[in-house]
This record gives sequence, C-alpha cells and structure tokens, in this order.
Amino acid sequence: MEDPEVVAAATAASDEARDDPAPLAAFLSLVDDAASRLLDHPIRPRVNASAQGLLRGELDLVQVEVPAVLAAGLVLDRIVVRAQRLRVVPGLPPRIQAAPVSLRAYVSQANVDRWTHTARLPMRLALTEEGVLLTTGVGGIRMSETLADLEVSGPFLRLAPKRMTIVGLPAPMLRFVRGYLPLPPLPKGARITHVQPGAGRLAVTFSLEALDEPLTPDIGRRLRSATRLPIPGLR
Repeated sequence: MEDPEVVAAATAASDEARDDPAPLAAFLSLVDDAASRLLDHPIRPRVNASAQGLLRGELDLVQVEVPAVLAAGLVLDRIVVRAQRLRVVPGLPPRIQAAPVSLRAYVSQANVDRWTHTARLPMRLALTEEGVLLTTGVGGIRMSETLADLEVSGPFLRLAPKRMTIVGLPAPMLRFVRGYLPLPPLPKGARITHVQPGAGRLAVTFSLEALDEPLTPDIGRRLRSATRLPIPGLR
C-alpha cells in the first residue's frame, strides 16, 4: 500500500470523483492493488457493502485475515483486522477513515510452547478454558500453579492471577506474581474487549482507535506503526 504510484492514482481518482456522492472507486482500486501485492501471503480479504453504505460513500466492512504473524518471537496463528464504515474523504490529500476498528489475535498451545522454550522462560504457560495456567517446577517436580487472566496495563499485556497453589496447597495472592508478558506493545489506544480462552487455544479481541489517516505514499508505514505488528504488505 505504500507504492507512490498506487497512492497517486488513488488520489487522482478521488479528486476526479470529488463531486460524486460516493468516491469509492479510488479506494476499491487501492484495495485491489494492495491485495494483488500480498498474493505471496495467503491473506483472506473480505469486503461488505450495502446499497445504503454506497450511497453514503462508504464500505460497511473491510476485513483482512493474515496467518502466521511473528510478534516478538511468538507466532500468532492468525490475526483478523476489521474496519467498519470505511470511506475515502476527498481532499488534498484525501483521507481514509473508519470506525469502529478492531483486531483479534489467535494463538495455539503449540506456538506458545515453542515461544516459552525459545525465550527460555522459567515456566510453562498452558492455555485452558479458564485462562492461562502458569506452572513452575524444579527437577521435574511441580512447585506452583497460577491461573491468570490477561489484562491491559498501559501499552502492554500482563497476567492477572486468579488462583494460586504451591506444592498443591492453596496460597494467598502475592503482588509479585502479577507480571508482564514479553510481548510487543499493543496498538496505540488498544483495549481488550473480549478474551476467549479454550483448551490449547486463546483468542483476544482489541478495540482500536478510529482510523483517520491521509492517503499519502507513507500510509503503509503509518498503518504498520499503528498496529505495531509486522503485517505483510505494510512495510
């Protein structure tokens, strides 16, 4: 999406459509070109448009699913970015706007195990239907278990303990148990809206700030910076 020729073409098309109540042609062309540049990656784009939305000059939904995103050593099985009521606003330069915007990340137990091993974390993180179970041990002997939820603290994710046992016996909650995960910072203004735990899997949904960016040649870099994830094509 950062190709100057593509953005220039979109800008020109948008300027030509300035008197048109639905200047969607430029944006659709831009989406088309961006998708064609990501064919090396098996992304799954989805666009929904209603007659009412087109009359307002906007797309009801633009969703992009990207598999196998590497974030600070942890392989996310897939991420899904959803932008609703997306439109191109004519101007110099034109602006791309959308609200609400959300991001959902999925991760499996196998990738979590690989990550803890590579990062040499002194614990095992098991994804369960109740939350994240942290287990520590010495010489193969299980010493403690802590069941925790995920919560946002500033731009980072951290573990919020719910229940703890030491050598199989219930233990009081200790402040030092609450710790941060070595993950990259969250997207700007992100907040957790839904956590869906499961046996061997976890899905976390974040609400993001509304999108309002000038449609200029560096839009790819800015969108990548906003998500803080190495999404293919946003370079």
